[in-house]
Amino acid sequence: MTDVTACPGSCNARWREAREAYGQALAAYERDGILDPGQSRPEPPLIQPVYGDPAWCGRCAAQIRVTLAELDELAALLAATADGHRASSDSAERVSSTPEAISPSGAADELKDLMAMLSGWEAAYREHMQWPGAARRGFLASVSTSCIAWLVHHLDGILSSPIAADFGAEVMQWHRDFRRSAKAGVRKLRKPMRCPGCRLLTLTWEEGDDRVECANPDCYRVLSYADYENEVAAQAEAITPGGQGSEPLAS
Repeated sequence: MTDVTACPGSCNARWREAREAYGQALAAYERDGILDPGQSRPEPPLIQPVYGDPAWCGRCAAQIRVTLAELDELAALLAATADGHRASSDSAERVSSTPEAISPSGAADELKDLMAMLSGWEAAYREHMQWPGAARRGFLASVSTSCIAWLVHHLDGILSSPIAADFGAEVMQWHRDFRRSAKAGVRKLRKPMRCPGCRLLTLTWEEGDDRVECANPDCYRVLSYADYENEVAAQAEAITPGGQGSEPLAS
């Protein structure tokens, strides 16, 4: 029987948080429970995870597909901002005697690293499938466009392979990083609900992202966007016609 594992995506943020809290409570009980007979053993969390199919759930797999395809456009946007010069670092940057050549463009370095990441995953999947190495690229389209198109074409197989979890996580991280670097029309919006962790009005959401984050440096709670919307709906239902509720949204 095939092992069923929890999806590593943001859909399971609450489940992972509940497991971590339970683990900490259980460790404290096993450490201090003998000294305090009145302390009861903590109960395991009732929340169930969203399972992968086989690694990622259908929702997260669809997000990875969109994210991977958008990397090509983000790479083009970042390349358009490259002027061949690094940002000035004034006196903070030390002159090094290392013989390693340093690119004059930070954007060029990021694009080079992106290509190394993408081609590395292509090579890993080709090796898994015992396929030959990639053919020469850059003739019919840019190397990045060709590599991304190949990965999208084989994505179903990749997400069913042993590299699925790490591949998906890295693609989504690069998408977030490139979206910020390219300043691709992303707005960070304050959400009108108190953070479930610190109870402050510090939840923020970047347009297009699949998660809502707490900006409080002492909290940094992360919710999937679906969980955030569900919580908003639950709080709205709890508000009576007279305007009283358990946790009203901020105006």
